[in-house]
Amino acid sequence: MAKNNLKWSLGISFVLILTVIACHSKKENDDGLISLNEIEDLKTRQYAIEGQLLYANYCANCHQKNGTGLGKLIPPLQNADFMLADTGRTIRLIKHGIKGEITVNGVKYNQPMPGTPHLTNLEIAEITTYVYTVFGNNEKRVEAREVKKYLEDK
Repeated sequence: MAKNNLKWSLGISFVLILTVIACHSKKENDDGLISLNEIEDLKTRQYAIEGQLLYANYCANCHQKNGTGLGKLIPPLQNADFMLADTGRTIRLIKHGIKGEITVNGVKYNQPMPGTPHLTNLEIAEITTYVYTVFGNNEKRVEAREVKKYLEDK
């Protein structure tokens, strides 16, 4: 009887450990989306959730769902020094696109990126929050008023 209780306890403990690991993992879900459960600030998480949906619609086709880009054609967003160096530039790229050569993490890219001028400041803020928090590995919320300011600065 005691041997059965020990086996049962070990089995339950194993399942609980797997559940805890799965709930705290930042890996992709079955649908290919990255879990946002680790974002502590609720408003930032809300922005990131909306941003993830927008990113999937407007950005992931080229930059991929996991932000790794497409070889030497499309630059990665994962820990991209070009993106992390200038939030305003990233916001303007989302809105207006870019042409010409850029260097990301030491690799040169020269593929034009179309802009998405129909996106609102809030939508750009949500996408930016998502990419900086998930691909920049730094929880960062960008507000719509910041987007407006960066777009006015040019």
